Amino acid sequence: MSRCWFIGISAVLMGSLAVFVRNIDAHPIVVAYFRLFVGFLFLLPLVRFVDFSLLKNSKILGIMIVSVATVLFYIASIQLMEVAVSALLLYMAPVYVIVIMRLKGERVNRVSMLSIVLGLVGLYLMLSPYGEIDEGIVFGLLSGFCYALYFILAKEVRSFASSIDVTFLSLMFASLVLFPAVLMFYNDAVRVLHEKTMWIAGIGLIPTALAFTLMNYGIKFCDKDKAPIVALIEPVSAGFFGYFVFNEILTVKQIIGAILVLLCVVMVRAGDVGEDEG
Repeated sequence: MSRCWFIGISAVLMGSLAVFVRNIDAHPIVVAYFRLFVGFLFLLPLVRFVDFSLLKNSKILGIMIVSVATVLFYIASIQLMEVAVSALLLYMAPVYVIVIMRLKGERVNRVSMLSIVLGLVGLYLMLSPYGEIDEGIVFGLLSGFCYALYFILAKEVRSFASSIDVTFLSLMFASLVLFPAVLMFYNDAVRVLHEKTMWIAGIGLIPTALAFTLMNYGIKFCDKDKAPIVALIEPVSAGFFGYFVFNEILTVKQIIGAILVLLCVVMVRAGDVGEDEG
């Protein structure tokens, strides 16, 4: 299995995020803080492997900032609209990545260009039942743009930093940045800490510590234009979580869209194998 596919495994884990977010039921800042801080605690035993001198690097700082922004916007979107739709808007990221790469004059693989068109058609079909623009959609679009920046920065950062370095430092930074903000919702935070302990532990481990580490590991071995396309597995995964857990019904169009997204991922895999053999 290509190590690029660690991103796919990560995407499935991240697709479960809404299950935890909706069961915690708190302000987005509170949920984001517990997600990132508890994820940091799970990785704390690995602190001896972390290179803290990387904090002097501007790209590390950049990836920390966009990581926090992505999490905040995505959680806010999940709380305001259907799980699948929020995930689809997050995964506008491949579009932004391709545009940014083209603007920078970088080469984009032909298979990636074709697969992104196919993937976007799939995303459109999955999004088709919803026509109104509201706060949830705005937050979703912002999360997608920030996620695109994350992919681009992470690819560059992974050339000199390990996946543990990137994940640990990002979660540590996010926890410190959000702590003053979460104090504004102190009562809400104390309530969920007492009432939702297991859900908080789960959100810190499954769609955060494990998912982020696998994502950052796989990004090193995957082209910048392919990584976010492989990660399109997440909105499909999120859609099925929404269906089975929250009874959010997928229409025929959405199911066809999900199939197209998966086909898009298979095309990326085929292109990856072709390049490896060449």
